Amino acid sequence: MDRVADAFPESPRALTSDIRVRDIAMPLTELSEGIIHSALEEEAIAYPVNVVLSLQRERTAALLRAMRSQHVLPALSHAWGSERAYSTLLREAGASLTVLDVPGPQWSEGLGKRVRALSNISSVVVLVPERTDSVALFLAGAANVIPRDTPPRELAGRILAERRWLDSMSSPRWLSADSSPYRSLRQCTQQVLFDILRSSARPWCCHDLCLLLGTAEESMSRRALQARIVRLNERLMPEGISVDCTTQRGRMTFKGLVAESGGV
Repeated sequence: MDRVADAFPESPRALTSDIRVRDIAMPLTELSEGIIHSALEEEAIAYPVNVVLSLQRERTAALLRAMRSQHVLPALSHAWGSERAYSTLLREAGASLTVLDVPGPQWSEGLGKRVRALSNISSVVVLVPERTDSVALFLAGAANVIPRDTPPRELAGRILAERRWLDSMSSPRWLSADSSPYRSLRQCTQQVLFDILRSSARPWCCHDLCLLLGTAEESMSRRALQARIVRLNERLMPEGISVDCTTQRGRMTFKGLVAESGGV
């Protein structure tokens, strides 16, 4: 919505001057309703990237501005751990694509673990600073690793190629939460956790879940995760299902959801 907002200055005095819509200057009196709707439609582009996750949104904002003309990245990023972002990914009817922006080398430690956790729910393209170990990220499950200082046009081309490759794959689709028969989860945190547990064909390690549900600065504690699982089980009890969890050598593994008649 930035372009439309820019077309209407906050200062009343500025309303007498020309404005710019799609970089075309015109008097305010000639701004038609059709032009406004056209600008709004341009902002409703179906981007090839479903979500941009950032480890520092302030620095990612500059990248998104530089990439705006390429129409491959959404206008806004989400912070790591954003439930809204995860909900968007988990509700996609087809395979989702996430761009994870890593603005600086201070996040290099443990980056592979983040990629591994995130790749359980989405294909991940990682934008990294110089001298980042790309091999480790590929081994962790990254679909692609691209220097974040790549020129916008080249970066857009590589992201589009990743989207085409992803669409051509014959792998199973991610589960859509809208198809779930369990509608009793009203709280966002419970719904997202429910969707995460049932989204992946692989069991979840407690460490991966804590990392995914934490922030860029700090993982969720195991105690907090256990409390969430308890509350989720309380919600699911009337439906006759529960979280399938095993504990071994201090590590909790979540295999999804289980019902009396079998796995979910």
